[in-house]
Amino acid sequence: MVLGVKEAIDAVQNNPSLFSTLIKGMHHNNELIAMRSSDAVEKLTFVHPQWLTPHKRVLIDLLDYSNQQEVLWHLAQIIPRLILSKNEKHQLIKTFVSYLNNKSRILVTFSMQAMVDIADNDDQLKNEIYPIIKDLSETGSGAMRSRGRRLINQLENV
Repeated sequence: MVLGVKEAIDAVQNNPSLFSTLIKGMHHNNELIAMRSSDAVEKLTFVHPQWLTPHKRVLIDLLDYSNQQEVLWHLAQIIPRLILSKNEKHQLIKTFVSYLNNKSRILVTFSMQAMVDIADNDDQLKNEIYPIIKDLSETGSGAMRSRGRRLINQLENV
C-alpha cells in the first residue's frame, strides 16, 4: 500500500526507525512512491536533519542516478542539511550547476538555493557561485530572477 505523504510522516514520527524505509522509497521504480518518499523525507528532516546522517552517501549518490525531477527537487532541499566536507561541497556545487540547464524551472530554482546553502560559510565557494547566481537573477525565469535576487542579497550580506 502506498501511503500519502502526511500518513508517511505521521508513521515515521510515531516510529522513527521507519525513516530508512522512506530513504529506500526515494529509489523506488514506482515514481509515485519515490516522489512521496522524497517529499516526506524533506519535510521530516526540516525538523530532524540528524536523521539524514546515516544515509548521507546514499542521498548524494541518488543525485547522480535519479532522473525523476520531483526526487531531484527534494534532494536539492535535503542535501544542504547534511554535514559535508569541503570536497563534498565542491562536488555538490558542480552537480547543482549541472542542473541549471534542466527544463524544470523548479529544479533550477532549488539548485540555486542549494548552492548558496552549501556555500554557507565558505568564501571560496561563495565567490565561485556568485556570478552564476547573479546571471540567473538577471536572465532566468521570473522565479529564478526573484530567488536569485534574494540569494545575491544573502551572499553579499553574510
